[in-house]
Amino acid sequence: MAGQEVRGREGFEEQGAAFLRANLEPSQWDYGAHRPPLSHALAGRVLTVALQDDQGESARLRLVFHEAELEWEAAGASTAGEAARVPYEAFAPAPDLYFISFLADQKISWALVVDSRSGAVTAIRGTVVDADIVTTVLAGLVEEIASGEGRRGHPAFSLAGTRLLNEYADNVAYEHIYLNDTYVTWVGVRGPEAGQADTEEYRAFKIRDGLYLVCWNEKVLTVQMTFLFDLYHGLCVGQVFGLVDGQLVHNTIGARTSLVHSALAELPDVPRLSSALR
Repeated sequence: MAGQEVRGREGFEEQGAAFLRANLEPSQWDYGAHRPPLSHALAGRVLTVALQDDQGESARLRLVFHEAELEWEAAGASTAGEAARVPYEAFAPAPDLYFISFLADQKISWALVVDSRSGAVTAIRGTVVDADIVTTVLAGLVEEIASGEGRRGHPAFSLAGTRLLNEYADNVAYEHIYLNDTYVTWVGVRGPEAGQADTEEYRAFKIRDGLYLVCWNEKVLTVQMTFLFDLYHGLCVGQVFGLVDGQLVHNTIGARTSLVHSALAELPDVPRLSSALR
């Protein structure tokens, strides 16, 4: 039995490594095949984001957007004066709403959801610390829009009882089963992790009706997963930030999302999959 358990874990880790490698270099498993188109609507804009984490530590991030790169400058207790010009990717899943992903340096990743109407921002920061990834969720607002008067961040939310299917490509699909306020089980349906499953602690935030930001760190792999779901339109955009084979993985992904079941009152008219998952 012990030998079987070891082989099982080794198999799990190897399939997980294949998933990470597929997000590091071209592969038969294309996690971007169904990714929404990039948005360049932020080019030419400057956003100054005032942020605060769960422990009350504040930070300020000034972002100057160009066509394919942004200039970031940080101001905070431990980041004052840090700055760089780096590539970024932005997506516009809804009017006046942006999902922004960039790698600040070789240790820090950012994924931000910015509402350019209200100025509300929720940011997921990943930091490489001793070959692990530490996730920090920060609530904030865009100073140019909210001027300190707007809503800071987006409210925490529970997806308990929601089950969905994410199809990244014709040969890559995963199921998410949100068990309660804290835990989600993901199941590899097709692709490099087919037949594997695990249960993770997740955090979710309601951006708007039908739009939810979700993040978690996996227990076995060194990876932070971030998703922005649009369950009204069956779309998902996300970010993978991880380590594999001594290399840093940072990639945006996207999927066609089908709702299998949900008890959320705001989703009564969203079509459900009527047949068993294949």
